[in-house]
Amino acid sequence: MSASRADDNDFKDLVEEVFDEYIANEIPIRLIHISKDGQGLNFKLVDRTFVKEHFKSVPDKIYKEFRHERLVDRESRIREQVKEALKYAIFSHRWLFSEPSFQDMSTEPMKVRAELEPKWKKLQEFCRKAKDDHDCEFAWSDTCCIDKTRSAELDESIRSMFRWYRNSHVCIAHLSETANLAALERQQKGEKGDGEKVDVWFTRGWTLQELLAPSQIKFYGTDWKPLVPLDHSKSDRVNDTIMRKISKITHIPLKDLKSFKPGTNRVPEKMLWASKRRTTRIEDIAYSLIGIFDVSLMIAYGEGNRAFFRLMEEIMKRYDKWDMFLW
Repeated sequence: MSASRADDNDFKDLVEEVFDEYIANEIPIRLIHISKDGQGLNFKLVDRTFVKEHFKSVPDKIYKEFRHERLVDRESRIREQVKEALKYAIFSHRWLFSEPSFQDMSTEPMKVRAELEPKWKKLQEFCRKAKDDHDCEFAWSDTCCIDKTRSAELDESIRSMFRWYRNSHVCIAHLSETANLAALERQQKGEKGDGEKVDVWFTRGWTLQELLAPSQIKFYGTDWKPLVPLDHSKSDRVNDTIMRKISKITHIPLKDLKSFKPGTNRVPEKMLWASKRRTTRIEDIAYSLIGIFDVSLMIAYGEGNRAFFRLMEEIMKRYDKWDMFLW
């Protein structure tokens, strides 16, 4: 076998390896597969094996596209192409009292009449926006894509969540108490006591990382209309008008809203962003910040405030400035 043929085979193997590793490590354990027929929207719950089979032609396409190019960092370029092909939308929202659970989902295409089962309406709208507005066949929602009865799966999901949001094609954020951009402006003024109450989405612990992690995010209002029209921008990250309003509500600098880098730097500032947010479970105050600070933490529901102490211990291993608790 000639050297060039051997190099060609090595490159093909590398593409396959990067493809397999990306699916095994960089996308959620389960996704919702969205399809349409003459009667409307269908969705079903699928695993990584289904995703691999669905996108099985991707490695060959990447191989043919780059086989004759001299790539400086071949693995990174391949990974970028895999990520672009395996796109999925991810959901950010305020949980309601009744939400579809993992046990409610089916592995066969299901059609839901949301007017008869109100708890499905939000998930149905999210899937519709993912498919129609962002051309995503796959989607992920924390309400129904995690089997919370399996501790190992819950642990992996929580510790991987920042990465899953970052790797998504787009994060669809539903501000259920915000009708339009003008209402968001009034909430901004409300921070000073002379406007409207801030949307509950801005007060929850988990939505902080859901705001910062995705490379692209699109905000939808109460009636599921985008706060900024889609023909203006598919992603609100690049829209200064809405980002400045959100910056004033959250007190997060505009540069971080546009491009956030996780890590154990600027600890007091990041803790301040989270300090007014609340979580239903006490432990989630800590777990929701794992990705923000890029630290590893075992998940142990039932430990109460000890979770936050363990988080601070992990941060202290990398951050030794005296101002750590000045927030």
